[in-house]
Amino acid sequence: MPAVTPSDGPVAVTGASGYVGSHVVVALVKHGFTVHACVRDLNNPDKTNHLLDLNKNNYSGHVELFSANLLEADSYDTPFTDCYAVLHAGTPMGYGRANNPRQIYDGAINGTKNVLNSAKKVGTIKRFIYTSSFAAIHHPMKSGYLFTEKDWASDNRENDPNWSVDRIDEDGVMAYAMAKVDCEHIVYDFAEKSGQFDAASVCPIVVLGPLLSRLHERVYSWQWFVGQMLAGKTCEREWKSLWNIVDVRDVGEAQALMLESTVCKNGNRYQLCATDELGEISVLQVQAHLKKLFPKIDVGGPPEEIHKTIEKYGAVYQAPLAHCDRARKELGLKTHAIEDTLYETGKTLIDLGLVEPAFK
Repeated sequence: MPAVTPSDGPVAVTGASGYVGSHVVVALVKHGFTVHACVRDLNNPDKTNHLLDLNKNNYSGHVELFSANLLEADSYDTPFTDCYAVLHAGTPMGYGRANNPRQIYDGAINGTKNVLNSAKKVGTIKRFIYTSSFAAIHHPMKSGYLFTEKDWASDNRENDPNWSVDRIDEDGVMAYAMAKVDCEHIVYDFAEKSGQFDAASVCPIVVLGPLLSRLHERVYSWQWFVGQMLAGKTCEREWKSLWNIVDVRDVGEAQALMLESTVCKNGNRYQLCATDELGEISVLQVQAHLKKLFPKIDVGGPPEEIHKTIEKYGAVYQAPLAHCDRARKELGLKTHAIEDTLYETGKTLIDLGLVEPAFK
């Protein structure tokens, strides 16, 4: 299928009020697209105001809000009407136990099928972009292994009891990863059989960067843990391994570039992760960056046990290692520096009143 440009017509975004979805909308508006932004609750200003405010910024594009529910069949028929692309960023998440593992898995699968059916029904869609996750790429490998888009989370699982449909109800992390793998296959197969549109995916990993709404700080999300550190608290997440960081603005920009790409085709995957080793850092390094960026704040760090780990092994576990080389080469994606990403994360957490900084 040919590239989709602003002159073709509107494009639609599901999950448009979410952290990633909102930045997809921002990137599209900056590229000049008219965006049908789909949100579940049009009466919640925390979900809508930051999107409507984009129309005040003299961007060449424009935002129109539509109500839609991922779990209701035909819900997207009206928002997708006359659209030339769908960017499917919406999915049930488990942050703060908002959904149990079964709801995460079934909601992702059934919601994606609902979105695909509406895309097929309206008949004008030429490109479908699915927001997957690095969880659909990462699988058990030795420290130092460099992941690429050729990897799948289902690889090397033949004798792995932790990877089983029988465990969906009890393991939210596995349920999420399995849902992303299955949804990617569903999207590619659906597009190929329909012949109406191409489908491609992005696979973000540790997504950080500016928050646009108070709702973008979800308990136990990566940005929430940055907030905990700025509040002077201990960071308990992934301190035994690396944070592989991508800027949320780059996640949005990559998807706008995918629409306009003449190279992108059905089945393409783009892992959105660190540009290079500067974005693959331990929590101690995250803390060091934040101390330099916010010198008046007593920034918290990892548990003290990290020093025993480093003393024993020389470093934290060197994984996951992955770079966004394909997106940079094929799409021309220009990425943000890690310092900018961490600063904007912290600044917006504070500006939105989501964090009470631990000032010295």
